[in-house]
Parts: sequence; C-alpha cells; structure tokens
Amino acid sequence: MHVAQAQGRGSNKTPVKNSGRGSDTERESWPSNPTSLHFHNSPGLRNRVFTKVLYFTDRTLVPFMINIPKSLGEVTLKDFKAAIDREGNYRYHFKALDPEFGTVKEELFHDDDIVPGWEGKIVAWVEEDGGDSR
Repeated sequence: MHVAQAQGRGSNKTPVKNSGRGSDTERESWPSNPTSLHFHNSPGLRNRVFTKVLYFTDRTLVPFMINIPKSLGEVTLKDFKAAIDREGNYRYHFKALDPEFGTVKEELFHDDDIVPGWEGKIVAWVEEDGGDSR
C-alpha cells in the first residue's frame, strides 16, 4: 500500500517498503547484491565477482570498506596489501573461526596465504609494526 501511495504523489524517487530495519528510504533502492554496490553503472564490471573487505587501523574506530575483484577463498594476503596500498611495515590480522577456540584474530605473514573469510566477507585489522619481534 505504501508503494502505491508514493507513486500516486508523483514522486521521482524510487519508493521502497520498510524492511523492518528503520524508516522507508530511497537508499534501499541500491542494488541488493553488495558485491555490485559500487560497480552497478559499469557494464564491463557488472558480472564480476567481488569480495567485500572491512578493515580497521590503529587510528580509526570506524572500519574502511573496499572490494577486491576475487571470490572469497581466493583472496591472498598479497591481494589485500595491494588493495589497501599503505606504505610502511604492518601486521595483518583477520577474523577467523578456529575449530578449537572459536572466533579469533588470525595473523598472516606470507603473501600467498589465503585470507580467511567471515560471514561472506573479510574483516581485518592493519597494525603498524613498530619492530617488535613476533
């Protein structure tokens, strides 16, 4: 009913129904597939697979978000480093599920290591390496 009323008012915005996550919003008319969120206007990229990555640094409380053009399970530490493009020495930790301990931060060292996923995405912490021994 809400959709019909919004269309009847001559609104040029895309009406959407409330999905139970707050008030009605035109923003929900974005693509429902999160991997195409930033690429839906580029025809050559429309059918490509992307992995969403959230990462924190020592200096931020809110994570950064990037997309890496590979499927989850194919992303390596080298791919991650290239995507965040930071100069300096860093340590890389990723949210992972350990069969013995449950949720952990797994540190990766080698560029060819596969980055673990968490609920369909990658969650990471990038920390400046102050020269402390591992």
